Amino acid sequence: MSKLVAMREMSVRAREIALEPFKLALDLPKDVISLSVGEPGFETPEFVREAAKKAIDDLYTHYTPVTGYADLRKAISDKLRRDNSLTYDPEKEIVVTPGSAIGVHQAMLTLLDPGDQILITDPAWFHYDVLANLCGAEPVRSPVKFEGDVPSLDLEATERLVTKKTKAIVLNNPMNPMGTSFSEDVLKEVGEFAEKHNLWIISDEVYEKIVYPPNKHISPATLPGLKERTLTSNGMSKGYVLPGFRIGYLAGPPDILERVGALMGYMLVCASSMSQRAALVALTDPRMEPFIKETIVQYAKRRKLVLDTLTGVRGISLHPPQGTFYAWIDITGTGMSSMKFTKKLAEEQKVGVMPGPLFGKQGEGHIRISFATPEDKLKVGLERFRDFVIDHTTNM
Repeated sequence: MSKLVAMREMSVRAREIALEPFKLALDLPKDVISLSVGEPGFETPEFVREAAKKAIDDLYTHYTPVTGYADLRKAISDKLRRDNSLTYDPEKEIVVTPGSAIGVHQAMLTLLDPGDQILITDPAWFHYDVLANLCGAEPVRSPVKFEGDVPSLDLEATERLVTKKTKAIVLNNPMNPMGTSFSEDVLKEVGEFAEKHNLWIISDEVYEKIVYPPNKHISPATLPGLKERTLTSNGMSKGYVLPGFRIGYLAGPPDILERVGALMGYMLVCASSMSQRAALVALTDPRMEPFIKETIVQYAKRRKLVLDTLTGVRGISLHPPQGTFYAWIDITGTGMSSMKFTKKLAEEQKVGVMPGPLFGKQGEGHIRISFATPEDKLKVGLERFRDFVIDHTTNM
């Protein structure tokens, strides 16, 4: 079959999906230090790994209930009450998903009809646009702005983007790629905006554990009047360091979650049985809390290394990350586009980063680095990054 015929037989959605993000993040040459991958720089705790092995020996190798094992949903409900001050019925208001991204996608599929519009921040994790398009919906980008180091949504600009077809808004807090953490005041403003325009809120909180003082994570559903219009998506990949287990969950109103469960059953049947048993241990074993606290201590050290190495370097600037393990760096002072900067940095200094435009139009002139990288490699990568910037700005 010729290449031309094969392309004709592909769907539009398949042809239009960008391949480059995964190549930039996961397909770098071995001699390149990767500051691009959004994966925790630690190993899954041994007691969680042992739970996964035991699950296989105990024959947790069959289909599970579509919405997940009852004891895991109960543990998620307890976690939401304990950590987020949210009360959800584990029988009717929680669905276990194969990762948080699937939770976001299932929420979109349940809420959006083809032709509907959904507000997504600019910049934002590049998956959101694709997931919306797969639903037949139109992603509309809501710009993020800063007052000093305080991030918020430009709701005045967003107001002009809202139409009768606008049905929902996605919030990622703390946010990939900017490392920002929205304050309670900002979330209240967004909530009032959502109420005014009768919008659903899809709240992606997968980085909730990774927040640097004095910043605090706040779930939008805790704010007055927002629980009934919010679907809270979270997962075990980032804070709990279970990325390959692909376990997440979605919580929200029972009528919506009933339909999410039905969609899950038709599309995915259920989340992995072994991964669910591992997730149960991660959520209930007392050894997990000190493990998480230690990872945050280590991320804070790496965050400090980023700021100490790059702050004040001519040609670049950055806001101190408030959460996540990402730094969003303005490289406009180098005179290079984001893509040119990314490619030349990889070629000349063997350091991989993510170009800002992947995350939205406002990303031009920026790059994202991940400091989840082990500290020794991070130190070398940052020094090479700094030297690259210096080399390319000295004669400007």
